[in-house]
Amino acid sequence: MRRADAHLHLFADGYPGRYGHSPAGGDELAVYQALRREHGIERALVVGYEGEPRFAGNNAHVARLAAAHDWIAAVAYVPAGGPARAGEIARRLSRDFVGVAAYLPDEAAAEAFTVWATREAPALNRAGAVVSLNATPTATAGLGPALAALDGCTVLFSHLGLPGERAGVPTRETAEAVLTPLARLARLPHVGVKVSGLYAVSRPAHAYPHHAARPFVDLLLDRFGPRRLYWGSDFSPSLDHVSFAQAADPIGLDGLSPGDRDAVLGGNLLRALDRQAAATGRQPSASTPQAGRLPSPS
Repeated sequence: MRRADAHLHLFADGYPGRYGHSPAGGDELAVYQALRREHGIERALVVGYEGEPRFAGNNAHVARLAAAHDWIAAVAYVPAGGPARAGEIARRLSRDFVGVAAYLPDEAAAEAFTVWATREAPALNRAGAVVSLNATPTATAGLGPALAALDGCTVLFSHLGLPGERAGVPTRETAEAVLTPLARLARLPHVGVKVSGLYAVSRPAHAYPHHAARPFVDLLLDRFGPRRLYWGSDFSPSLDHVSFAQAADPIGLDGLSPGDRDAVLGGNLLRALDRQAAATGRQPSASTPQAGRLPSPS
């Protein structure tokens, strides 16, 4: 099995978790390197985030890491309305990043993103960009036209489409109602969903294996199929609530064939990154780290 992680964060000073310091317990890059070795993670999509003043400079940090480590594929944080400077996205995609990440909490953010993404669609499509979206169902409802224009990209919705926290296991009908806007996008073959952040669906968040997430995983498997779902660890925020080994073993995949399960746990992301590399002439995927040693920076 070829493992690949579709969602993690790396902060220079660590993610300030619920206890005021990184739940990774040390230098986040070094900790993830050890986890990558232990779990055989070949590539990782590092999601930039600068949505709060305390995270300013994260794009530059992850760009430096991507330049030093060939297993890192970085997506640059962009505000909902895109970067302030004209042409900034083309420069980022030609140098340091494989795509962009946007956080869309509401209709206004979705509208701003739609204007920007529609305008920048030619550049994003030429680059075969990976577009990572943290979008609520309310925001997702307005994204159809913009995402249809990004047909040369791989668009990934994070954290099961953010269905919200649940104290109990929702019914299938509830799951369908909550994720209707996302399920409608299954008609677009370049749109997929990350099986990540399952702890955020559970109340309490540490209630692994997160049975409340199961109906949403089942629905997404039905609508998108296993070849358009992507496992993500959500390192290091997830470690506030679960172990990495638990994050690496999400509920809902037990009924899949070995091939389909392997696709969700890594194969789909590796293929998406290879497509992006082919579009831009980047180097091919990194090799799987060998047990017993940390990979060296490239």
